[in-house]
Amino acid sequence: MKKFSRALLILVALFFVLPPIALHAQNIVAPAFVAAVDDIRQIALAAGTLVAGLVGLIGLGRTAYKLSQGDTDSMTALIFAIVGIVLGLLASTFIT
Repeated sequence: MKKFSRALLILVALFFVLPPIALHAQNIVAPAFVAAVDDIRQIALAAGTLVAGLVGLIGLGRTAYKLSQGDTDSMTALIFAIVGIVLGLLASTFIT
């Protein structure tokens, strides 16, 4: 019974001591997490913009090739390129 009461006393003491320590640790680490989230957001924004640019560039190149070959499907490729650019830019704005 004496061991149980000693263990109970230790648990109660830890219950009152640990929360302030945990809150103090959270205050120290919180700015690092905020900075990491901001960095990840900037990387995702740059990647979305890069992908939109590449999709548009490939689509416009495909359109130019089809126009030079006299293909009747060139305007469809141009529309796909424009839609790809717009969707990529919209996706990069949703990140912020």
